[in-house]
Amino acid sequence: MAKTRLSSKAMNNVVIFAMLFMIVLFNLETFLPTSPAPQSRPLIAPNAYLLRIEQDNFKLERAGQSWRQSQLTQATSVSPSQQVQAWKQGFLVPVSPAPTGLSSDSAYIVVVWLAGQTEGQVYAFYPQAEATLVLVDEQWFELEGTSLGQLLPWNSP
Repeated sequence: MAKTRLSSKAMNNVVIFAMLFMIVLFNLETFLPTSPAPQSRPLIAPNAYLLRIEQDNFKLERAGQSWRQSQLTQATSVSPSQQVQAWKQGFLVPVSPAPTGLSSDSAYIVVVWLAGQTEGQVYAFYPQAEATLVLVDEQWFELEGTSLGQLLPWNSP
């Protein structure tokens, strides 16, 4: 049985391909797309300048240095400044797996307008018996740190 030897040219090719394989292997996670896992986040960024919150015909809007609620048929138990504070205190905790069987008819669709942004941030609040679920940017969260009654007092019975 004769031993076959690799020529130095063939051996160089083996080393080059082995090195390329190792580079690809060590950098594989940068080549593959990964979806970022949602993390807890505030309803409104701490440094964001809130202009207006809209839901159906109801509005909470800035009026100079103060706030006013418009289109109300009766007075609410939450003042406009308390409502703004609730939006600043609230935060969203990711929910996994995504809830199923929720009707879009039961959702409260809210648009939050911030200074410097051309489009409003859209939130869909789904009140449940145990928690309030929120759909934002196609990701599901649970509302913490505040209640839906404080965020949207005009929906309270």
